[in-house]
Amino acid sequence: MSFLCMLFLGSIAACTPVTARVFLRVEPSPLPPADKTGIQDVVLLWPLQDLSVAAKLHSQGYRVFLQCESKDLAAAVVTVDRAAVTGMIVTNTAPSSQSPAAEQLRPYFAAHKSLTFRMSVPGGKQPQMKGRLVVERDGVLQVSSPSSQPWLDTNLALVRLAQSMDPGSLPIIYDFHWDTSGALPDAWHPDAQAYAVSIAEADAIRSDVTIDLPGSLQRALVADDPRAWTLWKAIIPYLDFSSHAPTERMLPVVNLGVIVDDAQASYEAINLMARHNLAFESVRPPGLTLARLSSWNSVVVFCPLNKEAVALLRNFAASGRIVIFVNTHDEFPWHSAPPLRQESRATVYSIGAGQVVEIAEPVVDPENFARDLRRLIGRERSALALWNSLTTLVTGYHEQSRPDVTLYLVNYADQPDNVQVQVKGRFTRVRLESPEEPCCVSLPFVERGGFTEFIIPALRITARVHLDSARESSAAP
Repeated sequence: MSFLCMLFLGSIAACTPVTARVFLRVEPSPLPPADKTGIQDVVLLWPLQDLSVAAKLHSQGYRVFLQCESKDLAAAVVTVDRAAVTGMIVTNTAPSSQSPAAEQLRPYFAAHKSLTFRMSVPGGKQPQMKGRLVVERDGVLQVSSPSSQPWLDTNLALVRLAQSMDPGSLPIIYDFHWDTSGALPDAWHPDAQAYAVSIAEADAIRSDVTIDLPGSLQRALVADDPRAWTLWKAIIPYLDFSSHAPTERMLPVVNLGVIVDDAQASYEAINLMARHNLAFESVRPPGLTLARLSSWNSVVVFCPLNKEAVALLRNFAASGRIVIFVNTHDEFPWHSAPPLRQESRATVYSIGAGQVVEIAEPVVDPENFARDLRRLIGRERSALALWNSLTTLVTGYHEQSRPDVTLYLVNYADQPDNVQVQVKGRFTRVRLESPEEPCCVSLPFVERGGFTEFIIPALRITARVHLDSARESSAAP
């Protein structure tokens, strides 16, 4: 078994629910039957004046969820207990200083065990490719430097941060609203590609998502408008592909730990890390333990730490690994010795067999930060990497008891991309599936220096790649 496979099996990261279900938020009006739309879960907004709408949708094969704010939950659950509703999506669940969000809602969960609950994460955005990044620094909006590299709006960082802020919470769900700027008056908006990318991203993040179904499209589908059904039939393969993803509980493929205590303050930098396919998981300072550190080879710190945590990280670095502090001005024990080198944006200290790097500024220029972080962490520490692909996101997962790895890829561009992939570890078979290519097509691959490398030709929007270990390949179809 390869070193990476052993590392995966030893990881103590919290298992990630992998349903990645797509919820369509609809108007309280008719829909075509579920077996025709390919939709399984629909969301209605509270207050719902006519409960018969939920019953009608349920009779058509839909699982019906009701979305309400946390302040309205008491009244809403009384209503849904006598309606054909599967569950609740609760918004505005920001934790108080006394208890996390899940604890505030747990009495409702216990009293209504027939309902399924989701906590909505605010701040979602439409997945898409954009130009420059705008960030806030000291209350001032700043635009990143011009670059040939496109910027991707993704929700990966949003979900990872939400999971770390309240790790004991119930399943989360994120949503967003469609960007209608630039929409042509005579064309359906969003188009099929926008839906497909949004569905594929939720699949890759392994998180549930709520997507708006515009009322005009909903009514057109009911009226059997040919143009509406042409659009929707192009979306159905992506709904079907997402619904057939592995359903076991999964662990993310990570080599990088991110220590964060303020999700909002650290969001821009962590979003950048997600954008550049750094395989990370985030934890709050109380979650920093020896067991957690044993599954990482690199750490990025975005918040102050107590002496005990600093000591843990010092020993972590001394064992041959790397710790990077971002926007820090604290005094540390290693300051008693001169730095190994001073760079334009960083000071590097040698600690035993490893290094500590201090970056004195917040992240402003995304391209420079990504370049610096990749360089500091190094190829030899990176669990996942893409070459010559500026518009594709990759995530990796493995089952807790098996060394196999599944990669999820999303291309945000409007044209196919040849994606070169590098995965740390040795595998005996690489198999590809996509909405256009049912499972599975074997891909040629090579091994170099402890990495498995292969190319996905003409990735249109999304694909899953299965990397089989020697132990599992003989049983794979």
